Amino acid sequence: MKPDLSVVIPAHNEIEAIPSLFAAIEKFVAAIDFLIQFVFVDDGSTDGTYVELCAKSIHKAEVKIIKLSKNFGAHAAIRAGIYHADADYTVIYSMDMPEPIEDIARFYAELLSGTEIVYSKRLGYRGSLGSRIFARLVYRLIMPSYPTEGLIGVAFGPKAKAQLNQNMEANTSLYFQIFQLGFSTNSFDVIYQERETGVSSWTFTKKLKLMIDCFVTFSFLPIRAISTIGVIMAALGFIWAIVIVIIKVFGLFELSAGWPTLLSVILIGFGITNLSLGIISEYLVRIMQSARNTPVFIVDRITEHPSGINLPQ
Repeated sequence: MKPDLSVVIPAHNEIEAIPSLFAAIEKFVAAIDFLIQFVFVDDGSTDGTYVELCAKSIHKAEVKIIKLSKNFGAHAAIRAGIYHADADYTVIYSMDMPEPIEDIARFYAELLSGTEIVYSKRLGYRGSLGSRIFARLVYRLIMPSYPTEGLIGVAFGPKAKAQLNQNMEANTSLYFQIFQLGFSTNSFDVIYQERETGVSSWTFTKKLKLMIDCFVTFSFLPIRAISTIGVIMAALGFIWAIVIVIIKVFGLFELSAGWPTLLSVILIGFGITNLSLGIISEYLVRIMQSARNTPVFIVDRITEHPSGINLPQ
């Protein structure tokens, strides 16, 4: 029987979080009155996460475990889960349970009321200065509809799911794409829960890559900034050239050329040029990957557990 709701949970080296998560899920499933499916996506774990997931089952709930061929990143793993989820309604949840598992029922109730996209806002959580600056820049320059206070979980209906499966984009933010769809949106507040076990794989390098992906994919601001800087530099150079000609022609005063000034001009000029080339290269790389149809994710194997039944590994 087709489930009413699919819960997609990406996992990368989360073996320590599995026991507490499944214990919470068992209690939650026992209290609900709708059919639910949990789709776990092992994103190239090296600590036995996939084997441990395959050894688990949930009474009164279907379980599907998807193993990717390598680590593609959290957003690609979530896309794989969405694509292989069987229900029309989908919730994205996390292995470290940043919000109560009972909120899954709140998501589902909001979706049934007719809202296409529902998200939970973080209360009691203050991100780093860099995260807050990034959120503010996103709001001002890229997507005013994106919540600046941050979000934890996201759920969506069949229309959003169809669009996400039809337009699978690599090197981009799945959440940005969801909010860019333009469907009806609603939210509720949740007190953020700190991770109890394991270590987050959400490193500074991954955050930096996501920031670059967001600005390059969803905004033309970098290209326009390059053009603006180029126009300003050209104008300043033209004005300076006129000033030099006037000084020389009318002999207003003696100009002494010095290597420090020349070096500064060269360093600034080459710095701006290299920065411009780097930004342009970011766009070209994404165009190349799109032209090559590089897969967003590659599935190695899928293990399915019917309600309350363990399948052989």
